[in-house]
Amino acid sequence: MTESPAQIWTLIALLTLVTLVARNLFLLLPPAWQPRGQVAQALRYAPLAALLAITAPEIVRDVRGLPLAPALLADPRLAAAMVLTAVLLMSRRSLLALVLGSTTFILLSVLRA
Repeated sequence: MTESPAQIWTLIALLTLVTLVARNLFLLLPPAWQPRGQVAQALRYAPLAALLAITAPEIVRDVRGLPLAPALLADPRLAAAMVLTAVLLMSRRSLLALVLGSTTFILLSVLRA
């Protein structure tokens, strides 16, 4: 099935509109309808929870059942995730954690190849 460029751009525009409305709905609501208390606090953690739900299965997908040391050598994703987590917990600096986690992933991927 082949779509025309006009159909593709229309789809992109509609998806952009839906995304903008969904993400900014709470900003457009009157103050009386804004989430308060525990709901507002829980909404702060929603992006992190979504990111973890996407990445965690990908990290541990191929290493289930392997002991930790061979799993770290078998899959650079697990080692990079562990470095990222350790640096983030120790330093509380997200950019440093991302850089070191990415560096670990790239170095182990190159060494593995």
